[in-house]
Amino acid sequence: MSDQFFHDFGYWLQQLLNAIALASFYTPLAVAYALVQGITNKIFLSFGDFAMYAGFAAIYAALAGQVAGYDTPFVLLGCISAAVACSSALGRFAATQVFAPLINKSSQAFMIASVGISIVMQETMRLESGSRDLWLPVFFDGENIQILAGVFPVHVGYIQLIAILASAVSIASVAHVMNHTATGRFWAACSQSESLAKMCGVDTAQVLLWSCVGSAALASVSGWIVAVAYGGVTFSMGLMLGFKAMFASVIGGFGTLNGAIVGGIFLACAETLWTATLPLAYRDVGVFGLIIVILILKPEGILGSAIRRESEA
Repeated sequence: MSDQFFHDFGYWLQQLLNAIALASFYTPLAVAYALVQGITNKIFLSFGDFAMYAGFAAIYAALAGQVAGYDTPFVLLGCISAAVACSSALGRFAATQVFAPLINKSSQAFMIASVGISIVMQETMRLESGSRDLWLPVFFDGENIQILAGVFPVHVGYIQLIAILASAVSIASVAHVMNHTATGRFWAACSQSESLAKMCGVDTAQVLLWSCVGSAALASVSGWIVAVAYGGVTFSMGLMLGFKAMFASVIGGFGTLNGAIVGGIFLACAETLWTATLPLAYRDVGVFGLIIVILILKPEGILGSAIRRESEA
C-alpha cells in the first residue's frame, strides 16, 4: 500500500481519538442537562457555569497540591474532589432556592431564573479572578502513548486518557444508578408523571434535589477536564460550553439520558470533523447550523419521542 494510504489512515485515526477525547468533555455535561430536563420538562441554563466554577476549584486545588509538593496522581485526585464538592454544593443550593420554588411555574420563569444564576456566578468569578484566565502547568510533561508509528504517527496523551476514563466512570455510574437502584426507578417515575409518582408515595422533592446535585457533580467532571486536560479556565467559558452541551442533550432526545450520551458524542464528532476538514473560524457557526437543521427535521431529537405533557393526556 502507498504512503498516502497510511498517512490518511493515521490522520483519521488521530481525529477519531480527538473526537473521543472531546466527547469525554461534552457527554457528562449533556447528561447533566438531561437529568433535570427529564423530570422538570424545563431547560436550566446554568450547568455550563457550574462546570466553570468546578474548573476554577480544580485549578486552585491543583496549584495548592503542586506547591505542597504532592505527586501528580494525588494532585489530580485532590482537584477532581474539590471540583465535585464545589459544583455539588452549588447544585444543592440551586435545587432548594431556585428549582423547588419554581417547579410549578412557567418554563419561561424557570429559564430566566437560570440565566440570573449564571450571571451571578460569572460576575462573582470575574471579580474573584480579576478578569484573568487561569492556567495550569501541563501534567505528565506532555507525555503520551504512541498508538501507531509510520508516515503519520498517532498519539494520545496520558492526561487525555485519564479524562476519558473519568468521563466513562461518571457516565457508567449514572447508568448503574438509573438501571439498578430505587433512586433510578423513582427518577423514571417522576419523568413519566410527577403526579402519579406522588400518589405512589415517591418523595418527588427529594428526587428533584438529588437529580440537581447529581447533575452538578456531572458538570464538575466536565469542568475538571477543561482545567487539567486543556490547561486553563476563564470566567466566561460557561456560556458557550453550556449552550453546546444543552444542544447536545436536546438533539439526542429531550430529557433522555441515552439521547444525551448520543448527542454529546455526535457534537464531538461534528466539531472534530469540521476542524479536520474546514476552516476553524467557522466551526461554531457550522455546528450550530447543523443542530438547527436536525431540530427542524426531527424536533424530538435523535432518540427522543414527541413530548406529551400530563395536561394533554
